[in-house]
Amino acid sequence: MRGVDRRAREWAPSWLTTLALSLAAVGAGCAVQKQVRVDFSETPRDYRPDDYEAVYERWTRHDFAEVHHIDKALEVWVTFKSWDFRESYIEKYASIYSLSDAKRDELRQSQREANRQAFEFHVTAQSANWDWNDLEKASSPWRVTLLDALGHELPSERVRIEKLPDAYEREFFPAKTPFTKTYAVRFVMPGSGVDFSGVRSGALTLRFASPIGHVDLVWKS
Repeated sequence: MRGVDRRAREWAPSWLTTLALSLAAVGAGCAVQKQVRVDFSETPRDYRPDDYEAVYERWTRHDFAEVHHIDKALEVWVTFKSWDFRESYIEKYASIYSLSDAKRDELRQSQREANRQAFEFHVTAQSANWDWNDLEKASSPWRVTLLDALGHELPSERVRIEKLPDAYEREFFPAKTPFTKTYAVRFVMPGSGVDFSGVRSGALTLRFASPIGHVDLVWKS
């Protein structure tokens, strides 16, 4: 029996080490966002309604910040409403609501104007602590900024909570769950004389920073 006990003691640390390393690898893998090259241009596309899911995935980033490597301080799914995304959205929306050609043209014009006025992001967020998920508050510890590839930074307008119909949001932004909050984050296009190159720099980074965590979400052409 002493031989069996000795082998058990020798095996246990090895087994626990293997388990710990495996869990660490899984945890590390969860925090790595998928990088997909994107096209920031306004090149015309010929999307069909059933292309929306793939386009949504291409323009959506997911990552989280942890507190003491245990709790998720903030987990976010963020869709950049680029022109490429908007074109696919137009086709999907027009199909679902059976828009006439005139109404489709109105939708396209409004989406084009919105795209040229600001960088807009649809943010779905959750946290291990509901009180930490407060991006909309002036007192929030979270600071949300947009950076170009050269490191130039834009502050956001005040982050706004989005109250969208549940069926609509689950169809167009399926990261929504009963435990998430939805935000609209908007950065006005800077005027001349501002050191921010935007998509012309080849990349955008949306940054969420606070004393309890930090998340960078990147779109590269």
